[in-house]
Amino acid sequence: MRPFLRGATTLLSLVLLTPWAWTQGIGSFDVRLDPEAFPEAFSGEVFVAFAERGEPRRSMHGWFGAPPVLRFALEGVAGGETVSLHPARAAASHPVDWSDVEAGEWRVQAIARASRTGRQAGFGVGDVYSAVAEIAYDPEAEAAASLALDTVVEPTPFLETERVVLFELVSPALSKFHGFEYTLRAGVLLPENHGDEDSYPVVYSVPGFGGTHEGIYGWQGRGGEASPLDRCIVVVPDPSNRYGHSAFCDSESIGPWGEALVRELIPALEEEFGGAGAEHRYVTGISSGGWSSLWLQVSYPDEFAGCWSHVPDPIDFHDFQRIDLYEPREGGAPRNMYVDENGDPRPLARRGGTVLVTYEDFARRENVLDPGGQLRSFEATFSPPGPDGAPRRIFDVETGAIDHAAARAWRKYDISHLLLTRWDELRERLAGKIHVYAGEVDTFYLEGAVERFRALAGEAGILGEMVVEVVPGMAHSLYEAGHAAMVATIEARWRELAGTEKDR
Repeated sequence: MRPFLRGATTLLSLVLLTPWAWTQGIGSFDVRLDPEAFPEAFSGEVFVAFAERGEPRRSMHGWFGAPPVLRFALEGVAGGETVSLHPARAAASHPVDWSDVEAGEWRVQAIARASRTGRQAGFGVGDVYSAVAEIAYDPEAEAAASLALDTVVEPTPFLETERVVLFELVSPALSKFHGFEYTLRAGVLLPENHGDEDSYPVVYSVPGFGGTHEGIYGWQGRGGEASPLDRCIVVVPDPSNRYGHSAFCDSESIGPWGEALVRELIPALEEEFGGAGAEHRYVTGISSGGWSSLWLQVSYPDEFAGCWSHVPDPIDFHDFQRIDLYEPREGGAPRNMYVDENGDPRPLARRGGTVLVTYEDFARRENVLDPGGQLRSFEATFSPPGPDGAPRRIFDVETGAIDHAAARAWRKYDISHLLLTRWDELRERLAGKIHVYAGEVDTFYLEGAVERFRALAGEAGILGEMVVEVVPGMAHSLYEAGHAAMVATIEARWRELAGTEKDR
């Protein structure tokens, strides 16, 4: 793949460019807002995304090696008007130094974020995007590419089958918080021969970052012939919101997601499909879903009969992907998200021994696409609103310096702290229900938080009342043995209930 950083123009690249494209060098973009797509004046963000192939709005959200993107702020632009967008006037860009972007052939597309709830610009219902234009980009050129924002993102139909159905609920709690009707969605996989029994065990599987209720399709066939899962209701609730992943906690910034799920959606869903109640209700998830599942079990100990959390996001904020968010360095200087104590760049993701992306590069690109990225999602979920009403940041995007005082406001969401300080109170309601599995070589360096909690839980003498494992050699994935243990537990508890009823 050709790098996107500028280099000397080779003879080969001159040959590959069409004469029209090469003579029509493009240095900026004239973006027209179609009046049908914008019946009212638009104030918000417009992106111009680049790509070497395919549709730029899809590649702009990639985590690793994503191509260049520009963000512009528009104010009160009426439908039918055209705005001139020049890279030099962008509110943010990636790469930060736009002069590094290589001249040459690019595919470009304009995207307007209009959705109030969509996580990714260009994919939220109501967002608007242009057709893809092929240009010869030249930063010195005076000509502008014409892009028309004229295609509105429509809702994607949920494909129901005999066993897979969509469940929707307008949440009173989230609607009150946001000031408009807020709909929660969940994909539901019904048991074989649903309706033959009065009630069924229910498994709630919270998807990881970027996942939605459509993750239910992945559960089809996971059980296999005669599997206990085929006698369960499996539910994948949608945790996504404008800022990213709700984690299903009650948040000062994004609303009461935990309450909406546990007190509103779950009772309504189980009444409709025949859930067997809290005694046979389970929760699981991977990555951000792993954190969410553990949070739900700990926060609502009587509402779930067991949790199986796989490679969860940081469960101890003293080790937030190897960063202590609470305590400054010796001498009082703040720690830094971008560099470690030796001044070396912090890696954020790896594959084996190869670093895939650094914290700084990840955070700076996410800042261009903000909101909706993983780091901003943590802040939106755990931080209270700042003076501007947006979730308070815990680090400076320009310098990487951590605001430790802001980060300490996260402590009430620190699962390790909660369990270690409240176990005596929670023991009777949680003992035997918690199962946490981390990978020894987690792709996103998440194992450290689990290792720290495991050590502290051992010192506190409570480790024997839960399962906390760091699996040798495992990266960021489902732990199959842990998943099998969950299925076996569901089956055993259901048989135990059936036996008890026969004895009555």
